[in-house]
Amino acid sequence: MKTFIINKNHLNSLDDFYDEIEKNFIKDNTLNFGRNLDALEDVLYGGYGVFEPGETIKIIWENFDESKKTIKNIDVIEEIINDNKNIIFEKK
Repeated sequence: MKTFIINKNHLNSLDDFYDEIEKNFIKDNTLNFGRNLDALEDVLYGGYGVFEPGETIKIIWENFDESKKTIKNIDVIEEIINDNKNIIFEKK
């Protein structure tokens, strides 16, 4: 199973979060990522060169509670991740 780490130390804003998504989930940044919640849902489904659609992956979000202080819409982001049946989500 592929594991992806989102590190709070790199996140000071929603833009920083989307940078992490592009770095971790889009191979060679070949996609013009929309940097919105709908695009996030699409990327987490898979098929962008890093993992296949339907493949089970694990996301570890380090210092998640600290991220709540700096990332707008983090509750919606968390819901999108949790709603994807192919993602095992771990908050540290």
